[in-house]
Parts: sequence; structure tokens; C-alpha cells
Amino acid sequence: MQAKAQGKMQEKMIAYKKISLEDKPLFDTFLKKDFFTISDISFGNLYIWHTAREISYAIVENFLVIRTQVQNQPPFYFYPIGEGDKTPCIEALVRDCAIRDETLEFHSLEERWAEELEAKFPQKFRITPNRDRSDYVYHIRELIELSGRKYHKKKNHLNQFLQNYPDFVYTRIDGSNKHRVLAVWEKWFAQIQDGASEGLINENIGIINALKHYESLDFAGGFVSVGEEIVAFSFGEVINTDMVVVHIEKANASYHGAYQIINQQLLLNEFSNYAYANREEDLGIEGLRRAKMSYNPAFLVEKFEAIFAG
Repeated sequence: MQAKAQGKMQEKMIAYKKISLEDKPLFDTFLKKDFFTISDISFGNLYIWHTAREISYAIVENFLVIRTQVQNQPPFYFYPIGEGDKTPCIEALVRDCAIRDETLEFHSLEERWAEELEAKFPQKFRITPNRDRSDYVYHIRELIELSGRKYHKKKNHLNQFLQNYPDFVYTRIDGSNKHRVLAVWEKWFAQIQDGASEGLINENIGIINALKHYESLDFAGGFVSVGEEIVAFSFGEVINTDMVVVHIEKANASYHGAYQIINQQLLLNEFSNYAYANREEDLGIEGLRRAKMSYNPAFLVEKFEAIFAG
């Protein structure tokens, strides 16, 4: 057993590097080569959550490989990112995980990737869907217009905001005003932080980091103000030629319709030239699922998990 362990140590493990802001150009180069619709692997999403878990990467067989590990849990990987046959890369990951005495797990596989994995490695992976991680995707034009009976309640909330605050102003977030948005968010979070879950605490850190480095992350977003008061803000990024992902949406609920107005105004002012808005997953949270379904998604991006079974 000792000789076997020593033999494994002699094999060279893949060297992973923790992500940093300086890695964005490299990630963008690979992401642009590989059309994707999931929210998980955009650099903005990874950066928002990089303090909540260890997120690292390596270039393996000319593909970008992202490795993630939540504290006290086994690591998992996203499907290799790049052009060409990914078989050599996946084989290298299988070997590397064996050296580490770990089991190779892929999370957030799009359906076509799950099918490709099964075709390339028949019966080598246990592949299962994970409904809680499915991304909700909406028609941008529909969310801007909110026309028809299926959006009746949302339109009523929006109209009430417009009636109560006809002089509202939408302002694009940039380097000159991002600190105003940050100050407002910190004030809002201070009101709930005593009872905040670990997820909200991590999200708070992510929002702070995102706003501090807003320009470098190439986000597009804005805020709605009534008089001098910011009542809602939101931002996201483009992930492919047809789709954007909305990472963060926050509002002061005491302003009725604030969520509806920032949802509409963000898409109208920043993303109206795109077809779809990905508003990420519900994580199995019942209230969040109801809220996301209430906006009538065009479709869900189903995600799969694959565990190497040998």
C-alpha cells in the first residue's frame, strides 16, 4: 500500500491556480470558443462566488478546466471549455483524480455535454439530472413589455410603481456612481445581516467585490432612483450571441413594484438587443422556484451531474 501511494505521488498532478481578476482575459478567450447557455461558468459568476468556495483552473490538453471545492465537500469540475475533441482532456482528468484519490465529478453539464460524455465514455459515468440547478431563461422582449394575461399580475405591480413614482430615473452603473450603489447595498444588508444565511453572507461579499471591480468585470447594469434615493439595482453580462445572464437584482421592497421596474429597465436599457435572459437557478428553494416560474420562462436549461464509475 505504501509503495502504491508513493507511486501515485511520483506521477505529476495537474497544477491548479485559484482564479483572480487578472485571469478574466484568459477565461474570455476560452469561453468565446465554446457556445454555452449555463450561468455557472461565466467569469462574472465565478468571480462573484470565488470567496464562498475554492475556484481554481488549469489548462489541460488545450482546454480550460475549472475545479471547485466547497469546504468539507469533495471537489467537482465543470466540463472542459474550448474547441475540439475533449476526450484527451477528460482522460487526463480521470488520471489526475486517481492520483489524488478522488472521484471525478462533473457538475452543471448541459444536456449536449452529458450526451457527449456518455457517447465518448459509454457506461463510465453515472449521469443524473439536477432540477434544483436548472437555469431559468426568459424572452427579453416579453419581460420588457409584460403583455398578455400571463403577465397580468407583474404588469399591475409595474403600473403601480409608475403611478406612485412617475419621476423615477434609471441610471447606468459606472465608475462614477458604483460607490453610491455599494453604499446603498451595504445599508440594506446591515438591516438583515443578523439573521442572514450563509448563502446571503457569501452573496453579500460577492456583490461588494463585483461593485468594487465593476468596470474590470465588463458587467452591464443600472439602478432606479426616486428623487435622490436608490430603490433598486441590477447587473449582469453577455454570455453568448443570443443570451445574457442576470447575476444580481436587489430592491427596496417598501417601494411597491421596485423589483418589476428594475427587471424591466435593466433589460430595456442594457440588453434589449439580445433574445434571452438567463436568471439562474432556484437551488431547490420553494419560494424562489415559485417566483421564477411566475415570470413564465421560455425554457429551462437542464443541468446534469456525472460521477466517474470506472
